[in-house]
Amino acid sequence: MDPIRKRLKRNRLLAASLVIAFLLALSAAAVMAAAPPAPTPPEAKPEAPSAVVPPEKPEYRYDPRGKIDPFKPFVRLEVPTPTAKKESEKKLTGALTPLQRVSLDKIRVTGIAGSSTKRVAMVEDGVGKGYLVYVGTVMGMSEGRVIQILPDRVIVEEKLEGSKGKERSHRVALKLHKEEGEGRP
Repeated sequence: MDPIRKRLKRNRLLAASLVIAFLLALSAAAVMAAAPPAPTPPEAKPEAPSAVVPPEKPEYRYDPRGKIDPFKPFVRLEVPTPTAKKESEKKLTGALTPLQRVSLDKIRVTGIAGSSTKRVAMVEDGVGKGYLVYVGTVMGMSEGRVIQILPDRVIVEEKLEGSKGKERSHRVALKLHKEEGEGRP
């Protein structure tokens, strides 16, 4: 016989055996579906559902002892304010900005930008960290405020304790620091 006929004969045998297996599986499923369910013993019958009571959960109470308050700031900033006892001693309260912790002689102006109506100045503190300064910005340890920003300087007004408990103001001009080779030719 030809090899092709042998293959066809084997394929027919395989197809016939698959059809027979499929028919047997269908007949077994039909017999199982037609059979009545097995009777259950009388003591195994389920009872009518009663009210289901969930297990009791323990009552939770928050105990803040030993825990960090998430709403309390972790950095405390303080403002120097003079006390009535001694002028040299200062009581610290409130919040300090980084520019309020540096004296005015250590602050240097590195740049000024803007128009004649609204200007902004760039200043550096003693360690070289830069800050933007506007009119009204508080800076210096004596609660100085920027009152004017000119094209070449920043004017800061400090309130100082004068004689006989009177307050007096003192103006400090911080000039723009120019590097060599900067500026107009």
